Amino acid sequence: MIKKILRSNTSWSLISNGATALLGFVNLGFIAHVYSKDDAGKWFMLITVYTLLEMLRSGWVQTPFVRYFVVAATDEEKKRLTGASWQLLLSFTLLMAIIALPVMYFFKLDSGAFFLAKKFTLLWLLSALPYQLLQWQLQARSQFKKLALAKIFFTVGFTILLVLQLKFKFNIASIALFYALLQFVAGLGGFALGWLHFGTWKTNLRPERRKLSSFGKYSMLTMVTSSLLRSSDQFIIAFWLGPAAVAVYSIPQKLIEAIEIPVRSLASVAVPKATALFQSEKIQELRLLFYKQCGFLTALIFPMLLVFLVFPSFIVNLLGGGKYHESALLLQIFCFYAALIPLDRYCGVLLDAGNRPQKNTLKVLAMLAINITLDVFALWLGAGVYGVAAGSTITFLLGVVIGWVQLKDILAAFTVKLFWKEGVTNSINSLKGVPTV
Repeated sequence: MIKKILRSNTSWSLISNGATALLGFVNLGFIAHVYSKDDAGKWFMLITVYTLLEMLRSGWVQTPFVRYFVVAATDEEKKRLTGASWQLLLSFTLLMAIIALPVMYFFKLDSGAFFLAKKFTLLWLLSALPYQLLQWQLQARSQFKKLALAKIFFTVGFTILLVLQLKFKFNIASIALFYALLQFVAGLGGFALGWLHFGTWKTNLRPERRKLSSFGKYSMLTMVTSSLLRSSDQFIIAFWLGPAAVAVYSIPQKLIEAIEIPVRSLASVAVPKATALFQSEKIQELRLLFYKQCGFLTALIFPMLLVFLVFPSFIVNLLGGGKYHESALLLQIFCFYAALIPLDRYCGVLLDAGNRPQKNTLKVLAMLAINITLDVFALWLGAGVYGVAAGSTITFLLGVVIGWVQLKDILAAFTVKLFWKEGVTNSINSLKGVPTV
């Protein structure tokens, strides 16, 4: 059984995301406990702004690169796609730097929540470039064991840095600087081990760049709007209520990300198979894949949701300390939309696998518009961060409905019996072995 686990891409994806998430919670708890709520809020906003911009370039390159690399017929075609992905990412990063510099240094953001974001976002984007390409290439080659090791190396390195803080008393800005250095070292390590490839650069790669960009313009918009959908709450809270409120809201939100670990892991492994099934017009198998994995994930996350609902104060205090007691009710509210995450994520997977990125983009744009409207309305009414959290729950529910309508030719009407049989029942029985994709 152990050998079967170690041979499974799904298992390695779960191991890497599980290990990095566990250490990520340790790191988050360290920052929340050691630094003030204002400093923690500034750190969370740096993460939020960086993630948004990273999604901008990732959406343009990563999704189309992985998709076309998987179906490439020859090694030469794969080398050309790899070279084109480097060229696009480098040029796009340079363009972002040219745009971001005047925005950061000539337009004043008076809110203290953006202090670290103004100083370090651009540095993080530049230092992370080889590390991000390393992860994309390993995913495209289905080398999930190596991908797991790369992720764990980076996260362990950051944990060690935070432990050293106990002796050297680094301020929050120094932590941000060392974070950038660790990202660059991780990418450099991948190159030294021969895991990071440069592909072909000597020939004209315009057709490959155009091919990636044509698909990427939709996936980029989808990923950016998805990131905005997730981060719009923080941006609005930062401007409306300040950095301390951002910290209070972010603690339970980070806990909910634990729910997303198995969802992200299985979704990333499912993309190549879902794409192949759609290309082969095996719609019935694609439908069963959707039900099986959504049902399995729903059964998997339910116990964790139950714990969050019953013991919110204990969990929040464990992660952030007593100064975040207001976050307990937020955690309970978030549990309701967390239950919808598997359905929402796999609707997106099927839309991309079915070469319908424009529909996925429209779905996320609609969700973003709904979420911003509900956030502003909740704060205008004086409902505070609790009203914002309730608005996010309504948004995700409507997003699942929209996604299902867009996939009605593949999924048809939602069948509870099929969802329970193929997803929940069969997947629980398969725990005697290992669920594989």
